[in-house]
Amino acid sequence: MKNNLFNLLLCPDCKLGVLVNNNHQLDCTECLNSFKFKDNIPRFVTDDYHSNFGYQWNKFSKVQLDSYNGTNLSETRLLIQSGIEALDFKDKTVLEIGAGNGRFTEVLLKFGAKVVAVDYSTAIDANYENNRLDSDNVIFIQADLFNLPLMTSSFDIVICYGVIQHTGHNEKALLELCNYPKKGGKLVVDIYSNGLRHFNPWVYMIRPFFSLIKTSDDKRLDIVSKFVNMVFPFQVWALRLLHNKKGILKFIRYFINRSPNSVYGINLFLDGKINLQLAKDWSVMDTFDGWAPKHDHPISKQSWIRMLNKVISKKDFSIIIINQSGQGHTASLERD
Repeated sequence: MKNNLFNLLLCPDCKLGVLVNNNHQLDCTECLNSFKFKDNIPRFVTDDYHSNFGYQWNKFSKVQLDSYNGTNLSETRLLIQSGIEALDFKDKTVLEIGAGNGRFTEVLLKFGAKVVAVDYSTAIDANYENNRLDSDNVIFIQADLFNLPLMTSSFDIVICYGVIQHTGHNEKALLELCNYPKKGGKLVVDIYSNGLRHFNPWVYMIRPFFSLIKTSDDKRLDIVSKFVNMVFPFQVWALRLLHNKKGILKFIRYFINRSPNSVYGINLFLDGKINLQLAKDWSVMDTFDGWAPKHDHPISKQSWIRMLNKVISKKDFSIIIINQSGQGHTASLERD
């Protein structure tokens, strides 16, 4: 079967020419600019700006994959947040922005979607390795959300999870995403919350100091790993004692869950969903994810609603769902 998804590519420089695959590079038919493939992936940006994410998702390339960890966490999150039934993804053309290591790409392909997976960082390499076997139904692109090499109004569904708050421009990112669903198409998106239920002040206090450590990502990860290894046994012990407890013990659990490092993996272990080693790997991965970003701008639910209403006043969209997720707020929009 021929992969027709490359037909959706558009030159990001002139915004006029289509990109033609020619001897492992993409040539613009109008301005004659060329864009190289590297390791079978067309590259439109370098990875300097979000190198921490590229490093992280290549280091922990499989931890979040349902097929690897034995859960259905990614599938469940995708279905609940989007409000779209699994059968409704079949044969749909889906643009996934911030596709990372491919936790949702894997699920989308399982559902029978045709996927254009985009990430700014070299996390797209991990996605390629994890999902390339379904090569007739997916292409992988390293590109910038604010200058995508894609035709507008071309996708049945646009998905952007765990991304907007890291762009440095929440509203601008949301407006940009609105350009890509076709008429009747959907945009499903989320953003981190700064509300009491989700916000972890430790992370935001540590991050400025962590950013001052001018060293390699390997050494930064080593710092994170040593910290997690030190506190992990105590956290497992304490959270086991408090697991599913009510009353005041529930509030003690709340404060442990707001530790400087992530304990999400421990809670998955205590729920019987993953093993203890994977729980530790998840804790190291999520802690590095929390301490290392250059940008992270969570917002309140009220601000999210105001932003959505402002965006749909400028674009031809209707709000279908506003909800909450594990880390913040979600929305499903439909193009009128």
